[in-house]
Amino acid sequence: MNPKKPHLLKVITPVDSSFILKGDPIPWDNPWHYHPELELILCIKGKGTNFVGNDIRSMEEGEILLLGTNLPHTRQRDRIFYKSHPEETPESIVVQFDEDFLGKGFFETPEFLHVKELKDRAARGIKFTGKTTAKVHEKLAEMIRSDKTQRLIGLLGILDLLARSEECEYLNGTGYVSDAHLKNSQKINRVYEYTITNFRKSVELVEIASLTNLSVSAFCRYFKTRTRKTYVQYLTEVRIGYACRLLGEGQFDIGQVAYESGFNNLSNFNKQFKKLMQTTPREYGNRMREFE
Repeated sequence: MNPKKPHLLKVITPVDSSFILKGDPIPWDNPWHYHPELELILCIKGKGTNFVGNDIRSMEEGEILLLGTNLPHTRQRDRIFYKSHPEETPESIVVQFDEDFLGKGFFETPEFLHVKELKDRAARGIKFTGKTTAKVHEKLAEMIRSDKTQRLIGLLGILDLLARSEECEYLNGTGYVSDAHLKNSQKINRVYEYTITNFRKSVELVEIASLTNLSVSAFCRYFKTRTRKTYVQYLTEVRIGYACRLLGEGQFDIGQVAYESGFNNLSNFNKQFKKLMQTTPREYGNRMREFE
């Protein structure tokens, strides 16, 4: 399997429900896949690795992940641990639901706009931490024991809680997602579009600022206010995101990947990749190909 082309997984919702709520032991050969449905994951216990978009990190017991529509992902068991401990089984609760599972336009209402924004943000994958995880764990456990109506109310309560929580981090940088629906103004949209088209070459702040009719200093303030990061950080994320895809394909050596991704210095590429991905380019490529 080519990691750049994840498998489309058909999610079948029960006829008597508008979403899926299930236990998930994580199958041994969990494929690299995507689906239109959003996915909420609670890891109750388990040892292994989460692959979400370009992000690779170890599972953490008690973690809560929210994965957006069509975000490629897989969860892989720690084979060494589970083969030496056959009595142990990973345990998770998974909720899968369509973007419009309560009807088209439901989340456009004033009361649920914050949930709509959460669904959009989930396109990058979100990991929740702190007290939020304990609250969601409690609500999911209650949903398991409830009837269909209470399960639906419980899910809405969880989405409301997650949308209001600040105890979270994105699993992928802004550069992983280029869909225009995540952008909320024409001015910054021009910046995103130009960057996605030209990131492989040298990009100067003065030319980016000119797209917004702002001075360089004014543009830098404008961009950071709207993205909570500098433009250089965003550009680096775009380049690293593209590098991850090339590394997954395995067709280029590290130097070629760096050059194709817009880096003209291999040492800087390795430094920036390790800083953003918490692993080296070589280790990342090897791990992506582990589940081919």
